[in-house]
Amino acid sequence: MLQVIGSQTSNMPDALPLHGFDEDAAFLEYLLDDVWDILAQGVRVSFAAAHTPTLATVRNGIPTVRTVVLRAVSRNSAMIFIHADRRSGKVQELSVQPACSLHIYDHGRRVQLRIEAHASVHVDDEIADGEWTRLRSQYRAQQRRAAAAGAAQLLPEPGIDDVDGLAEAGRREDFAAIALHVSAIEWQHISSRGAQRARFEIGESPIGFWLDA
Repeated sequence: MLQVIGSQTSNMPDALPLHGFDEDAAFLEYLLDDVWDILAQGVRVSFAAAHTPTLATVRNGIPTVRTVVLRAVSRNSAMIFIHADRRSGKVQELSVQPACSLHIYDHGRRVQLRIEAHASVHVDDEIADGEWTRLRSQYRAQQRRAAAAGAAQLLPEPGIDDVDGLAEAGRREDFAAIALHVSAIEWQHISSRGAQRARFEIGESPIGFWLDA
């Protein structure tokens, strides 16, 4: 079992930089690589745990959660993209309070991720246009595969990959792209021998440190 450093916060001087030569720091860097791999797999693989994370927002001071679909991930810019109907509750909530978080549990790895982020909502700009083009392209590709196979079950399932039904209806005017600017990630491995927790403060020079389980 890995040695766990005592409970720390991001402003403590003994937090471990991820690019040192310390063996523990190297393992934390490996964990951060694995976190971004989990997220990237969630974009590519529809049955991956990270494909449908839980988004938490705030409505009238009360936390609220819902399932969303992971659309794109950029480690270089520390951004995650999801889509929504611009009239939806999550868009309204994030417009008022951009602070939010994503929750993912990967059963195969027994890893829980809690991702803290600041959201920006895009409706009539290049980001929204690019995400809409990608959504429509994916939808048409699924239609072509279904037609070629003669199998209606391969058509996109409403509420899953076209979570708001916008691509099917072609309703660009109702579409919103939500960019989640990641500020921190908490990683937790859950097992019968006890939990291990690490926190990563995301920035130009990411910092990783162990947390008390």
